[in-house]
Amino acid sequence: MVLFDIDWFKSVNDRFGHPVGDRTLIELTHRVAAILREADQFGRWGGEEFLVLAAHTDLRGATVLAERIRRAVADTPFPGVGPVSVSLGVAEMRFGWTLAMLTERADAALYEAKAMGRDRVVVAPA
Repeated sequence: MVLFDIDWFKSVNDRFGHPVGDRTLIELTHRVAAILREADQFGRWGGEEFLVLAAHTDLRGATVLAERIRRAVADTPFPGVGPVSVSLGVAEMRFGWTLAMLTERADAALYEAKAMGRDRVVVAPA
């Protein structure tokens, strides 16, 4: 699982307005969707948070995917906004875990990515 959040998104809405913020969300989803496989599940988790369930992918593969997402967002400025970054948390499903447990681990890794300065990938410990 890759859980990610747009860094400082509230300031995008505050500075440029909600229509530009909405277009930024749409552009981000297009960039991320373009690098995912058909079997991967991608959606908005809430606010400016997004979730990717990478099918048949181990922790290493999910970490590589998370870095690809980070670069897809950061490498090209967003129209009307400029540079945008994301912070990402990665966690791997373990036998006996619930989806809530997996999400909690990914969310903790995401929080750590933000605490470490944002615009980075953090992997939850096994």
